[in-house]
Order: sequence, then structure tokens, then C-alpha cells
Amino acid sequence: MPQPPIELTGEAERFWNAHASRLEAEGTLTEADHHALAICATVWQRITDLQTFSAGAENYREMVQLANLTKQYHAYAKQFGLMPRERKMSKMDTPPNLEKDEFGL
Repeated sequence: MPQPPIELTGEAERFWNAHASRLEAEGTLTEADHHALAICATVWQRITDLQTFSAGAENYREMVQLANLTKQYHAYAKQFGLMPRERKMSKMDTPPNLEKDEFGL
């Protein structure tokens, strides 16, 4: 499993462990991308932390932060194919066609 470039804990570490090996095996994650995935994992951790707050006027700041972090997460997640639509568009979920034609190509 690739190691994160920064120390991750809690949800960020779980996020990294859940996605890094698969993304590396798919060729989506290279060593040059480790920092971006670590940031994505950190944003995910912050989102999960903010989800403990209930919506309301007394938690306005937290709700604004949650909305902004969700946008950031989506931007990073799209780059790594972590969103279903992006995987489908890039054909990441499609197994490679190993059938050969009559010429063996």
C-alpha cells in the first residue's frame, strides 16, 4: 500500500487506506498524486467532523464550512475517479476488452 506523504489519522487515514491501493493499481494514483489524495482524505475527515452539527442558526458557520468542504471534496474526488459519474465517463468501471480479432490483435 502506498504511504501518505503526511500523517493521517481517523477518517482521513481510513479514507487513504480504502482508496490508495485500488487507485494505484488502476494507474490513477502515482507518487506525484499522493499529496492531492492526502488533501482529499483530510477534506473528507473535516466533512465527517462537521456532520455531527445539526443544521440551524446557531451552527451557521459550520454549515457554511460543510458546504464549502463538500465542493472541495467533489473537485478532488472527480480527479481520482471517486465519483460514479466520473468513473463511468472515464470507463474506469469497465473491464478491459481482452478479446482479439481474427488477426490476434
